[in-house]
Amino acid sequence: MRIPIVEVTAPDGAKSLWAAISIPDREAVTAVKKMIPESHTAELSVRKVSLGQKLNGAHPGEVIRID
Repeated sequence: MRIPIVEVTAPDGAKSLWAAISIPDREAVTAVKKMIPESHTAELSVRKVSLGQKLNGAHPGEVIRID
C-alpha cells in the first residue's frame, strides 16, 4: 500500500512531512491543509514512507505528522 506524503512549509521556511493514511493522492493535500495553519503551504511529495514504526497505530483516513 502506498501512503501519500505531503510536504508542508511554514512561513519561516521550516518543513515537515505528513502522511495521509489510506487517502488517495488527489485528496491528500486537501486533507493535510485541514490540519495546518492557513499561512503554511502543502504539496504532494515524491518521498515514500514504509509501514514502519512511525505509522504504527494509524487508522485509515488519518493525517499524521511523521517527522
